[in-house]
Amino acid sequence: MDIEHRKTTLDDDASIYSRTKDTVTKEELKNLPWRQKLDYFRDYYLVGLAALIAIVVIVAYMLYTSVINPSKEVLSVAFLDDVFVSATEDLGASLEEYIGMERKKDYVSVSYYDTDDYQSNMAYMTIAGARQLDLIICSEEQFEHQANLGLLADMKEVLPEETYAQLKDRMLTGHIIDIDVTGTVTTIGDDLEYGIDITDSAVLKQYASTGADRIVLCVFAAPAHEENALKGIEYFLKE
Repeated sequence: MDIEHRKTTLDDDASIYSRTKDTVTKEELKNLPWRQKLDYFRDYYLVGLAALIAIVVIVAYMLYTSVINPSKEVLSVAFLDDVFVSATEDLGASLEEYIGMERKKDYVSVSYYDTDDYQSNMAYMTIAGARQLDLIICSEEQFEHQANLGLLADMKEVLPEETYAQLKDRMLTGHIIDIDVTGTVTTIGDDLEYGIDITDSAVLKQYASTGADRIVLCVFAAPAHEENALKGIEYFLKE
């Protein structure tokens, strides 16, 4: 066999015989005119660099908004059962304006819970158990139930003396009850002023609908934002 004259299956300019045309050594790049250097950078590095910068910006923004300077809830209001509010965002925005937000990114949370629905009731009990609740607005019947559970604060302990005196004739009393595993009531607490009658509230007429004869405003037993909770009470009582 004539090995010397055997044809190769690859042409002489195949990639394994020559360096890729796109490959430029450091020395060659160094000797290129500045305009060609700029073109080379644009063709081979610009897209990757832009993608890297975008990733860095996104990560930095997420870190800033979620860790360094996150938005915070400044007031939480829960509507229960018969007192239905659908425009929760509009009411929240109105409360934010009334409170006077120190930071635009913070927010007021307004939610509706149907305690007869298992999942909705679990969601309500979860925020209550996590102490992420400030104000509760409900019917008189539901107010009595919330008081029985020990979820409400004594208005005499929460309100300033002057405000308490002005609202004395609008207070509703309730009591805490203890029940054993058999469902038997073992103790009944003292009657305390746990709620304020806000049935005639102009705000409720604007944002809420209800079939209840009386609507009650309550403060959660351990409000997460007590100062703003007081402002919230003022808001729902305004003419």
